[in-house]
Amino acid sequence: MKSATLVLDNLVKTFGHQGEVRAVNGMNLEIHQGEFVTLLGPSGCGKTTTLRLIAGFEFPTAGQILLNGESLNDVPPNKRPMAMVFQNYALFPHMSVFDNVSYGLKIKRQSTDLIRENVEIVMQLMNLVGMGDRMPHQLSGGQQQRVALARALVMQPQVLLFDEPLSNLDAKLREQMRIEIRRLQQRLGITTVYVTHDQAEAMSLSDRIAVMRDGQLEQIGTPSEIYQHPVSLFVADFIGRANFIESSVQSRTDGQLTLELFGRSLTLLAPQGEFFAGAPVYLVIRPEAVRVNRQAGSWTGEVKQAVYLGSTVEYEIETHDHFISVVVYNPQEGDIFEEGDQMFLDLPSTAFHVLPRRTG
Repeated sequence: MKSATLVLDNLVKTFGHQGEVRAVNGMNLEIHQGEFVTLLGPSGCGKTTTLRLIAGFEFPTAGQILLNGESLNDVPPNKRPMAMVFQNYALFPHMSVFDNVSYGLKIKRQSTDLIRENVEIVMQLMNLVGMGDRMPHQLSGGQQQRVALARALVMQPQVLLFDEPLSNLDAKLREQMRIEIRRLQQRLGITTVYVTHDQAEAMSLSDRIAVMRDGQLEQIGTPSEIYQHPVSLFVADFIGRANFIESSVQSRTDGQLTLELFGRSLTLLAPQGEFFAGAPVYLVIRPEAVRVNRQAGSWTGEVKQAVYLGSTVEYEIETHDHFISVVVYNPQEGDIFEEGDQMFLDLPSTAFHVLPRRTG
């Protein structure tokens, strides 16, 4: 399959008689050939509208959609070299699996032999061999999703679009389908744009994640960049869990930043950005980075809540009038604390990320 480079150049989409609702507000994004990019954000952030603009189901108010350097702004959806997999599968209930998958090829008036050959290839690719005569109601949710994906792939699109395709599946099946979609995309090398509000989906599937907020791109980066180096409080809070500790900058010298933490000085490598003396900031640390034990540590604390989940234990610990969330993996290797236990905790300086407090 051919792949393509997709560019969104200052893309704007407004709704209302006077354009009072800006669903997409100056979106700039380049998706490289063969890349898997996920649009991630809360409901109403503009991710689905952005996908519909790419697909041609909506047309931009301003800006450009470019595919390999050519504008798609005025190209209708059926003329775009793209295919979409929908949230509700959108299968024709009165057609067999074979007829559903081959529908687009028949519209293109391909020969019967070529249609059968192409359908058999994608049916094999999607583990649907022997199911061609079944009707959609005879399939499981996972099988219906495979049919929807096969119907998209048989068209040999340059860009593959997904609109929250796994939201109707149970948790275990979602995990299996995530693995299958990622394996298939890497195998085919097809440029892919995926929309979801599920962080786990975005982290496990994507080459890069585009976090959206209020119709704009808040941050774009690899899953590890988004998680470890969020550019704003919104991203830090939306992706995973985090502890936010109010602090202030004491000094910045020789590439180091000295801050206040629970009445003591904490020295970190100076992050990018202007952090002047006296500036209010948040110290951000992920729950799994906090270390707890019974013997010794930098701080004392009391366990206020303990939730045992088998492979992990989640704690809420009070220390110096702050509540710190902690996640301990493989708790069988150490102590398991109970509510009310006194304990010690360490907050490694290398695990902190500094963000200006004014952005909140």
